Amino acid sequence: MKEYQRISQDLTHNLQLHYEPVGVTLYKDTNSLPDGISFNLKELKSYCQALILAGQGESLLLRKEQMGCKLGTSALGFEKDMEGYLDDGVLEKYGIGLFGTEEASSDTILNSMYLQKGKTQAAFIAPLSKFQERPQVVVFTANSEQVMWLLYALNYEKGGQMNLPQSGGALGGCSDITVLPLLKGEPNITFLGLGCRLKSAIDKCDLMMGISADDLEKIHTHVLDMSKPIAMLNKQSSL
Repeated sequence: MKEYQRISQDLTHNLQLHYEPVGVTLYKDTNSLPDGISFNLKELKSYCQALILAGQGESLLLRKEQMGCKLGTSALGFEKDMEGYLDDGVLEKYGIGLFGTEEASSDTILNSMYLQKGKTQAAFIAPLSKFQERPQVVVFTANSEQVMWLLYALNYEKGGQMNLPQSGGALGGCSDITVLPLLKGEPNITFLGLGCRLKSAIDKCDLMMGISADDLEKIHTHVLDMSKPIAMLNKQSSL
C-alpha cells in the first residue's frame, strides 16, 4: 500500500489534482473477491459516479445492480443479455436529440469496446492510495492542463503523436478509459457523454483519462522529471 500511497500523493501534489487518482479492478466470475473488503451498499447512478466518489476518498466494491447505468455495466462485462436491453429503447433514446438517426446512435453504441458478456461479477473502485496490489486501470479526473501533463509524462521518452480514440460521447467512462486501457494496454481520454456528466456531476471543465496500471510508474517518474516546467506554468498561472 505504501508504494501506491506515495505515487498517489506525488501525482496529486505535483499536478494539483482536485481528485485523487482512482484504481479500478474488475473481477471475473472465475476470480476470488478481495479479502477483507465488503460490498458497498450504495445505489449509484453510474460507474462514472463511482469514479468521482472514489476520487473523493470512497472505496467501493460493487455488483452490477448498484451501478445504475446499463450501458456502463454492458461495457464492463456484467450483462449477459446486452443486446436485448440495447434494442429495447436505448438506441432510440440516443437517436432522439443526441444523434440525428437511430442508425447513428447504433453505430456509436454498438461499435464501442466491450468486455466479454456476463463474465464480470464485481468492480473494486477506490482511491489509488488504498490499493494493496496493483489495480488493472488507473483513472484520473482532471482539467485540461493536468491532462496535458499526464500526456507529456506518457510520451516523455518516445514523443510523436498519440492515438486517443473516442466512442462518440456515449460510453466515455466505461468503454473509452476503462475497457480500452484494460484490453489494449493503451492510454485514452474521454470528454464523457451527456449521461456520464449528468450522473457523475463532474465539473464541466474536467475530463477523465484512463491508463493501464502498467504505465503508472512511468507517469509518476516523468511527472517528477518535469517538475521545472510544471512549476514554470504554475507560477505564470498564479500571476
